[in-house]
Amino acid sequence: MTRNSESGFSLVEVMLAAVLTVGIIGAVFGLMNQNQRMFMTETSVTEMNQSVRTAVDLITRDVQSAGVGLPRGTGNFAAIFYTNGASGGVDSLLMVNGDLNAPVSDLVPQEGAGATFNLLVPNGLTITGSGASQTMTYNDPDGTARNLYQSYSTDANYYIVYDDVHAMLIALTANAQTTVVGGVTQIQLTHATGNTINNTANYGTTIDQKFGTAIDTGPPDYNSARVAKLGNLVAYRINTTTKELERTEDLTTWYSVARGITDLQVKYRVLTRVAGVVSESKLDAPTARGNIRSMIFTLKAETPDVDPADKSFRKTVLSFEVSPRNLNLTNNNNLSATSPDQDS
Repeated sequence: MTRNSESGFSLVEVMLAAVLTVGIIGAVFGLMNQNQRMFMTETSVTEMNQSVRTAVDLITRDVQSAGVGLPRGTGNFAAIFYTNGASGGVDSLLMVNGDLNAPVSDLVPQEGAGATFNLLVPNGLTITGSGASQTMTYNDPDGTARNLYQSYSTDANYYIVYDDVHAMLIALTANAQTTVVGGVTQIQLTHATGNTINNTANYGTTIDQKFGTAIDTGPPDYNSARVAKLGNLVAYRINTTTKELERTEDLTTWYSVARGITDLQVKYRVLTRVAGVVSESKLDAPTARGNIRSMIFTLKAETPDVDPADKSFRKTVLSFEVSPRNLNLTNNNNLSATSPDQDS
């Protein structure tokens, strides 16, 4: 009888090996879990930063171009309207723009609003025919003829009646007709006398009514107003339910442009001059838009789709300043803090 020279592992050795194996596997899984959390954190932070960059780019572009297509004889139309969130609530912002290609008409001075406005014929407008068959067109840069003041029922457009500070939207109820007054050809616009936008009882809709801004309220000065074709009404607001920055071009249809944005605050750098002394202040709610020289935005954001209790949850705050290019800068078109300004 021969003895088997081979021997197996003892129970202690097997248990020790198992413990070591489990320990190694646990360490590997721990590293993998840590790496996964780091990856999720970096991905969430990247998405948050991208949302903030998108918000900054869009707001900067729209603020800088506010008031395009709305020229004035002196200065520019104060095309930025705002609402200030009560008790530190979220602010909102509106920029009014005209159609860049459509000609702008001078309103024949009149004492107040009415169902009709008479305009001087602007450069760039071609009028053909007479009576009901009359057409009024202008050319786009590509040479395409576009309707102006006509085809109100099939090619409806809004028009802006504005002075240096105030603006009113009107919708036509008939095709424009030319009329001769004192030997001068004029264009007569007939517009809705009941507010066609929010059905309040007045002539047209002033921008402050439509957007809810509390300053510079009321209609324009009809003795020094101009009339332009509306380009768009660009506005921003925060949807506090979805935590998204929303944008619109008509104050009706809003769409999300950046996720994870939780707050928007705006301060306005204002210059005033009293007795020859220029002073600067930063206000939440300036009393006159024409004195605004720049706007300081503060955006608050967080990582979207991440539970605040999760370790990968992050927040950020970013401030940036934008100078509007087309604000009402009477006697001060260079945004300089040392340039002359209107006395307040």
